[in-house]
Amino acid sequence: MSEKTLKNNAKKSNEKKKLIRTKKEVATIKIISVIVILAILIVSYYLIDSRSYVAKVASDRISKPEFMFFLSQQVAYTEYEEGLTNAVDKRKFWTTPADGKDPWEEAKIKALDLAKEYSIQLIKAKEAGFKTDSAIKNQVYFLMASMQGQMSNKQFNQYIRGTYNVSPAQLQKIWENYSVIEKFKDDYLEKNYKQEELSEQEIKARYDEDPKKFDTVDVSYISLYKYDEDFNTLSEDEINEKMKTAEEVLRLIEEGQNMDELIAKYSEDVEEDDSDNTGEKSEEETTAPGKSTLQYSEGNELSEWAFDHQPGEAGIVDTEYVIYVLKVDDRTEYTEVRDKVKTTMENEAKEKFYEEVLNEWSLEPRYNIIKNDKVYDSITYK
Repeated sequence: MSEKTLKNNAKKSNEKKKLIRTKKEVATIKIISVIVILAILIVSYYLIDSRSYVAKVASDRISKPEFMFFLSQQVAYTEYEEGLTNAVDKRKFWTTPADGKDPWEEAKIKALDLAKEYSIQLIKAKEAGFKTDSAIKNQVYFLMASMQGQMSNKQFNQYIRGTYNVSPAQLQKIWENYSVIEKFKDDYLEKNYKQEELSEQEIKARYDEDPKKFDTVDVSYISLYKYDEDFNTLSEDEINEKMKTAEEVLRLIEEGQNMDELIAKYSEDVEEDDSDNTGEKSEEETTAPGKSTLQYSEGNELSEWAFDHQPGEAGIVDTEYVIYVLKVDDRTEYTEVRDKVKTTMENEAKEKFYEEVLNEWSLEPRYNIIKNDKVYDSITYK
């Protein structure tokens, strides 16, 4: 056998030996493999986890869904205050700086403040021993079920996301947390708040500041619709005819004709048969047709008119879809709503006390908010 052949055989023998591992080598390889896998899992978890929250308050995290919930509420409130109704105006508002400020960033800051208050109260509640129990879970579950009603799961999911910017499951969790907070708040107030006695003079003075806030007005009304049975808007001539009818009804009211008879004859709200097969009205039909008790609501044309007029006065209120002929029947006085005023003042004082306590908690260093800038900055107006 030649020297060359011997060398080749020796080389092959060494290669075969390398394929045979000792127990120690096999154990070492397994340990290294486990370490590598764990390292990959840890890095993956860190990357996923670091994107799951927007900020920290003490030991608690404000999750991205929680922040998006508060941001959606802040956005909706701002759009209402600004009178924004269509998508074009909304986009222009949120993407156009004004007075050196970015409105979107302003909304995010306010949402972060709301989320911080939510987290502080949740931390306090947990420290006091309050937690989500079966009663809270059932209460929120039935609330969600009542909201869903006849909607399919897909429709309900779209509705919740469109309204709150979270999934139904995420909203359910947030509401459960709020129920825990409410229990803690009630308990805290019961133990720490002492109601000061209100004088009759203070109660009357509060009523006199804004009677509309406490009073109610009873009205009788006749409705004349500006659309047909298929909800198509009537022609201008048809609407003018309805207005002439309203003016005729108003003249009859001013002449002293019976309002109930006029309602029965002219109001398009009155159906021919308001009873069921037994001849009795259902629970939903206990209010007499053409009668209503109004609370004041700014921007509501009917309530604004009613509160601006005295009992016995009548007039026409021309709204976008309906022409109303209204008559004020009665309005509450101070003596009738005195207890309502007192209760309102007591509740406001209690809320003010708790708000001041919450502000004090917010100033404690342990509750300083620490933003997760990467996630917070990624939340932009789309």
